[in-house]
Amino acid sequence: MKLDNLHLEFLNQLSSEVIILDAELNVLWLNDSASNKGWILNQNEKSLITDQFSKESKLHLSNFLKKVIGNEGSKTKRDFELNLRSDTRRVIDLTVRWSNQFEILILEVSCVDNLNKIIDSTKTFSTQKIAANLARTLAHEVKNPLSGIKGSAQILSKKLNDSFSKKFLKIIVDETERLNHIVTKILTPPSKPSLDFFNIHSALEKVFALADAEKQDNLKLIRDYDPSIPEINGDENLFVQAILNLVKNAQQAIENESSPQIKIKSRIRYSHPVNGSLHSTVCSIEIIDNGEGIPEDMHEQIFFPTVSVKKNGSGLGLSIAQDIIRMHGGGISFKSSKGLTVFSIDIPLRMDNKEAKIA
Repeated sequence: MKLDNLHLEFLNQLSSEVIILDAELNVLWLNDSASNKGWILNQNEKSLITDQFSKESKLHLSNFLKKVIGNEGSKTKRDFELNLRSDTRRVIDLTVRWSNQFEILILEVSCVDNLNKIIDSTKTFSTQKIAANLARTLAHEVKNPLSGIKGSAQILSKKLNDSFSKKFLKIIVDETERLNHIVTKILTPPSKPSLDFFNIHSALEKVFALADAEKQDNLKLIRDYDPSIPEINGDENLFVQAILNLVKNAQQAIENESSPQIKIKSRIRYSHPVNGSLHSTVCSIEIIDNGEGIPEDMHEQIFFPTVSVKKNGSGLGLSIAQDIIRMHGGGISFKSSKGLTVFSIDIPLRMDNKEAKIA
């Protein structure tokens, strides 16, 4: 190879990957970008560029490169899929130029994996906008019947005197009020949560009552509360909604289990990370189930709107829960395997005069 240092220095400044080959497809030189991406140059002996790939990819790459040798000018292959011997897959745009002067092949590689991620993100954003518009339409349609449901329940409550009926009628009234509050929020421009001090365990008990009313007969609901958690300053209705969404998600996950179990656990944690920052005091809520688990290929998109593990799921529940927790400066995460899924809500607290405020 007769390229001088000036040429090589220029090629080394490029962000794209540059590989230089001889006419037998042996690797002669790599720029830093190519080295960082895993292309291999053997300084001690000649090595074919095709040796780095699987049998099928080796054949496709070799045929493409050989078509360029001896022909001045460049040839480009877009969305070229290559499988490395390490079972790693890459999708690249490959431009190849043959130089008669130096009798070398110059390969320029642009990775389109990142572009595909940007495209996917754009699609996701569009999906989120569609989901938001759909939610507002549904909210508008739901708002009117809520008043009728609440009024009917209140009339029945006055007519029926037994404790069993009154218990469930109270749930209907309370829930219609909460739904009306949520619908109003959906139909109005986004704003900060309506903050007030409330007992987190009181909110969890509301979730328990609703979950218990809808639970399958053999489902075991377990409380595991930390009584040292003080009242916190937040929007109780939104907290109930977020946690209820997670519990309903857990209920769907354990439908086919012989001994289904859901535990709601609360703890105060100290020096605990939330969204990448360390906080001195954190209120942590965990929803734990023993269901089938979340498929690994869905882990990265489980909080996206319209994405659901269940065939008939709307995919909005987890997305709404995440938005609510983020509004409160908190984080929501999960870990899942067969037989154990844990969704964790972490809310940073600032302790002022023994009262907890959202940090």
